[in-house]
Amino acid sequence: MRMDRLPETSMVVDRAAIIAYAAITDDFNPLHVDEAFASGTPFGRPIAHGMLSLNLLWQSLRRAFGSAMPVALEVRFVRPVLQGTRVTAGGQHRAEGGFDVWVRDADGQEVIHGTAWPGGAPP
Repeated sequence: MRMDRLPETSMVVDRAAIIAYAAITDDFNPLHVDEAFASGTPFGRPIAHGMLSLNLLWQSLRRAFGSAMPVALEVRFVRPVLQGTRVTAGGQHRAEGGFDVWVRDADGQEVIHGTAWPGGAPP
């Protein structure tokens, strides 16, 4: 049976998630963790580490195919995720194989998009 859609996975990228991710990765860039610094940037508040949002996509793929299935993933980071933003990851089966995958904010704007090929490399 072919799967047409990946299960959606969501989270609110709150301060606690950003700080926890910074601690795990040892990436304490002030753009991510320093609210005073970030308030002086064009974003006006901290932004999430890009890989924090990408992790949601891996969760969606794992729910669909299990942890043992190899998956080739090619993505592009389109826009930053501001602290306090709800993001959702998912994907749609492509006619030529694989899945168009995405992470979107609460307004439906893509923050990450790309292609995933369960089973390994693209055909």
